[in-house]
Amino acid sequence: MNRHAPPLREGIARAPLLFLLAGLCASLGAAGRGIPAVAALAVAPLVSLGLLLLFTEFFPPGCTVYGGGIALLALLCALHAVPSFLLPPLPPGEPFSLKGMVILERPWGSRRALLVEGEGGRFMMKVPPSSLLREGDSLEAAGRAVPLSARRDSSFREDLYWRARGAAGEFLPEKFSLRKSTGWSMARWRRALRSRILLTLPPNLRGYLLAAILGVRDPSLAEEHRRWGSAHLLAVSGFHVGLAALGAWKLLSLRRIRRRLPFRFRLVLTSLFLWIYVLLAGAAPSALRAALMLQLVFLGKMLGRPGNPVNGVSAAAILLLLWRPEWFWDVGWRLSVTAALTLASVNARPSWRTVLLSSPLVWLVTYPQSASVFGPLPVAGLGVNFAALPVFAVLYPIALFLALPALAGLPGGIFFSAPAEGLFILWRVGADGAARLLPWSLPWSPLPVLLGGGVFVLVLAGALYPLRGRTLAGAAVTLLAVLLILS
Repeated sequence: MNRHAPPLREGIARAPLLFLLAGLCASLGAAGRGIPAVAALAVAPLVSLGLLLLFTEFFPPGCTVYGGGIALLALLCALHAVPSFLLPPLPPGEPFSLKGMVILERPWGSRRALLVEGEGGRFMMKVPPSSLLREGDSLEAAGRAVPLSARRDSSFREDLYWRARGAAGEFLPEKFSLRKSTGWSMARWRRALRSRILLTLPPNLRGYLLAAILGVRDPSLAEEHRRWGSAHLLAVSGFHVGLAALGAWKLLSLRRIRRRLPFRFRLVLTSLFLWIYVLLAGAAPSALRAALMLQLVFLGKMLGRPGNPVNGVSAAAILLLLWRPEWFWDVGWRLSVTAALTLASVNARPSWRTVLLSSPLVWLVTYPQSASVFGPLPVAGLGVNFAALPVFAVLYPIALFLALPALAGLPGGIFFSAPAEGLFILWRVGADGAARLLPWSLPWSPLPVLLGGGVFVLVLAGALYPLRGRTLAGAAVTLLAVLLILS
């Protein structure tokens, strides 16, 4: 090993936060598998430093100190995140009155689950489907709170799902009543916009705009996209957040506006619009990750410091885990980060080949988690997704523009939305055709899982290091270690 080689722009110099993220994820994963807290904390710096030593062939001056600093930061992050995960706050055991607002609602088996923001914190509450409570309603309930618990007959961690959304416990109501709603809130805006979309727009346009603007899935539309292998189009993710930010920036870059507003102020306004959109869309983990990454890009442009995309994704993922460590077990967070890291790595050296490879690679590297959680994946998704992103990048803005007259209540507004409805029908016909041409599904299987995991590790390593022998060997050792730990 040549420790006196000239400084190279690779590895930790390109994306130091990726090594920190790997250590933090390994520490949280160890804690989640029941490893004692002290050992789980020690995993973070060991993994960060171990990956650095495994992949790095040339150590420029100061690299050892720099690597030690990253390992120390990984330990500090783990010291914050692991105890927070292992020792969640306990809700009050005695009966009390919960006064607050429903800020989120979800279908939950045979009932509906509500997230209530009250004076004493956030609580999850389950109500019958016939309950009058809806998102944006204010309520007063008498009952008691109990710790969130996981179902023993399911691998789905219900407690972690709600803890990641800020719930301190489950509230068991004995009785509740609606209160008069006053003032402004994002939940009320979401409810009002949802009602407006449902009452004024035709079926396909309505379903797609509900998904893109509010993060609300239409059941029949969701079933069709599962069959096509493109369900991610109905989840507010980096694609939607990027479109929203790009639209705001293009609007603020019009000649008349650009002459009056300085560059940095336009970036601030774009950031403001970005976060309003993310909150309006329900603040899903994938949307938060994308918004944080874009915010870091904007900050870098303000400071004149262009960043590395892999480092940006890693920074956003770390910030989310430090805020709420439970995001690590959220499948939406994992799929979002996996896809974003893959895209950032593949496009680290952009070319027409990387553009063509992006969609199949994302499908392959997310396959292990998707197949284990959602079941067999349609092979048609490979072809559908290749066309879906460019098509919907154009279709969503057109659909929103044509829907605005109807949403604003203008006379004859419904006639403007008809062409958008027709475009979505054309998309359905094309996607159905692809599903008939490729009618197979790929269930969870060890060989594709190994292939997907190996490609993910190799793509990440290739973004930071030249593809020499040490990089290939390091990727193989890393994948083997992960498989041994998870098996």
